[in-house]
Amino acid sequence: MILRSLVTAAGLSLLAGTAFAADLTMPAGEVPVVDNGFDWARPYVGASVSSEFSLDDGDDYFGGGVFAGINFLASESFLLGVQVTADAVSDGDASYGELFVLGRAGILLTPDMLLYGIGGVGFDWELDDPDNNSTAYQLGAGIEVAVSDSVTVRGQLTGYGYFDDSDLFDYARATVGVAFHF
Repeated sequence: MILRSLVTAAGLSLLAGTAFAADLTMPAGEVPVVDNGFDWARPYVGASVSSEFSLDDGDDYFGGGVFAGINFLASESFLLGVQVTADAVSDGDASYGELFVLGRAGILLTPDMLLYGIGGVGFDWELDDPDNNSTAYQLGAGIEVAVSDSVTVRGQLTGYGYFDDSDLFDYARATVGVAFHF
């Protein structure tokens, strides 16, 4: 009699447990929404403002420009990309155009924040005298933060130098920009 009572109690206990467990399942067709953060692996365009400081003569240059690029996620948190920039800068006396092709490599600090290194080659020319041009390079780092599903803001510091010069960098540049990702 005691054995029958124990078996009955155990059976009722199992039935009650499965009845509660059934309440934990999701109805068919509903998929949970998971926010994995910003989608970095896509093309983008943007605009920036910059300030350059000449390391040779102390002149300050201010300017702005546009950029376009595309990113690829090499892993869940490592990004590679390529970017083209076109800028105009001036110190009040002379104005220059600048065109660069740059590579980017970065690490996602959070799903919405990218820390990256940047570098590449290009050339600049005096706007009043396009024949006065030089081949140049940039190396630096930046941080980019998503502020919506398609917009990021960035800050970047780079060194700017010329291939025909013995100095590593001729200018230090600070840039702030905003990008729209497609």
